[in-house]
Amino acid sequence: MAVKIARWIMLFCALSAIIAFISGFENVVAASTNQKIVELWRLLGFIVFAGIFTLLAFNPTRYVGIWELVIFHKLAMAVSALVLMKDNAEGAGFIGLIDGSLAVLTIIAYFLSKGYASWGFFKKRVELSNNIGAK
Repeated sequence: MAVKIARWIMLFCALSAIIAFISGFENVVAASTNQKIVELWRLLGFIVFAGIFTLLAFNPTRYVGIWELVIFHKLAMAVSALVLMKDNAEGAGFIGLIDGSLAVLTIIAYFLSKGYASWGFFKKRVELSNNIGAK
């Protein structure tokens, strides 16, 4: 049951990234020539995260280190946004709220699905390949 809950959490995160992707087109179109590449990078990042969230939803213990990278990114963005709020950076509060929420949801799904178990699988594969190479 815990893995199913984690799956639904991660699919919700993927859906939120897809919605952000769709709503981000306006920013790309409205961006100045100098900002267009940054907005495109951001827009395409939403699709990358939608894909990562989906992969983790269906294979939570298969990808070594991906959970931790996602958690790091979402926490780092939330903290950065909070810091930038002091300077009244446009959109920082919203970004902090969204990425902070995604960080919390991802951490919950990580523990519910035992995403950390991928490291044990990885260790077994390394040991197996070392044993095969030693023969």
